[in-house]
Amino acid sequence: MSAVRSLSQLAALTCWCIGTAVANTSAPAPPAVITAHLADLKQVDRFVLLPPAIRDGHFTVDGTPAAGWQMAEPGAAFSATDVPVPGAPGRRLIFAACDARLCLVHYERGGIAHFYEILTLLLASKGWTTIWNVRGAKPFANLAALRAFVQHPTSTNGWTVQWVKGDF
Repeated sequence: MSAVRSLSQLAALTCWCIGTAVANTSAPAPPAVITAHLADLKQVDRFVLLPPAIRDGHFTVDGTPAAGWQMAEPGAAFSATDVPVPGAPGRRLIFAACDARLCLVHYERGGIAHFYEILTLLLASKGWTTIWNVRGAKPFANLAALRAFVQHPTSTNGWTVQWVKGDF
């Protein structure tokens, strides 16, 4: 009897997860501040060239300080799977796009599930804070491809919104 109940609970959870995944495939519209800055962003191809506060993890994610923020340079070793590479971070930069107040950091993230992410940070009076986060199964080749996605997010190509924080 309990095995039947466990199976029905598993089936209900599976249906909920599939429904949630389908619901999250809507166009990941970014906050207006991102589209306003998009033309001014310059591509950054090395992690060490990002603003020092971002490199050092001195920013907040949904109001919480970033913890354990480390990232490998493009092409460098990183922990791409759930088996850690000794001394290697779990993230690797693909590229970033920044101006004086906004940075879109595009990177791959390892672990049990390998995926690509865009973390968008805005410089406010209290420092850098994240305002938009999306994840996908394929990386963007360059800033032009990322700009096209941000300008026309109706074609998600498997990218989903993780969260949007306000419209600044």
